[in-house]
Amino acid sequence: VDRGKRRARMVNAGFARLLANIMVMGTGVVGRAFMDAYRQALKSGGAAASKVATRGGGISTAEARSILNVQPTAKAADVREAFQRMHALNDPAKGGSAYLQAKVQNAHDHLVDTLEPPKAEAKGGDSGSAAK
Repeated sequence: VDRGKRRARMVNAGFARLLANIMVMGTGVVGRAFMDAYRQALKSGGAAASKVATRGGGISTAEARSILNVQPTAKAADVREAFQRMHALNDPAKGGSAYLQAKVQNAHDHLVDTLEPPKAEAKGGDSGSAAK
């Protein structure tokens, strides 16, 4: 009976070592794959990501409204007023955050772009002057 218990412990110990080896090897494989993917992303996606960040950060309209704390029915003038207030609050010269000020600027730019008609349409409205 003692021999059976000892044999069972040996089998369990062998299994534990096997499992530990598999885990160590798996961690190494996953780590290398992660690093390879990270390097590839830096090579191909780094420039694209920085372009998006300088272009307004890919911000959604809902997020922009949340940052400026304006209602969905807010007009361009309301957005400008909220922008001026939030921009002044986050002025780095007054102890504010440049990061938050940039977020406020991106939110403002996005909302103004979506609320105001493009300049070409605003100039070319001859039918509007004929209706007067």
